[in-house]
Amino acid sequence: MPLRVLCTSTENAIKELISFTKEPVFLDGITALEYAEYLYGAVFVACQAYAVGVVSDINDIRASAGKEKVSKLSLYKQSPAVNSGTSSIEFINALANYFKHNEEWSAWPENETTKALKYFGLTESTEFPLKSGAEILTGHDSELRLVCEILEDWRFGLIEKCHQNA
Repeated sequence: MPLRVLCTSTENAIKELISFTKEPVFLDGITALEYAEYLYGAVFVACQAYAVGVVSDINDIRASAGKEKVSKLSLYKQSPAVNSGTSSIEFINALANYFKHNEEWSAWPENETTKALKYFGLTESTEFPLKSGAEILTGHDSELRLVCEILEDWRFGLIEKCHQNA
């Protein structure tokens, strides 16, 4: 629920930023999109926190059934693959990591984050990678609630799988 509220609020904030571009004295389109990147980033970090919580929940369920814990990365791979074998959850995680760490990079590094981004066509030359990532995930640049649905569907699928294997 809180994640959906954040996504809806962010959608509204981005729409408002874009509407300001109609007032040329206040904000141009590029500046609005630059500001929107921070909002997209906040959503992806919140999504990443949700995903970590899902991992904890799944491992609690497994522990109560006497089963071993499963690694975060293993669970991230258990969502539908969207591109080149990289799952949507791995992509969301990479977008959050990009937002948190890209300012530290003097050059585009070769790491798991950038590999996942590249699988989806995002590179160092992508002008607005977080907006682009949202569009790739949802098909709509302002419907961030669809990112929440991806995470929720993944969570429910993992829980169902745990109960079937109990």
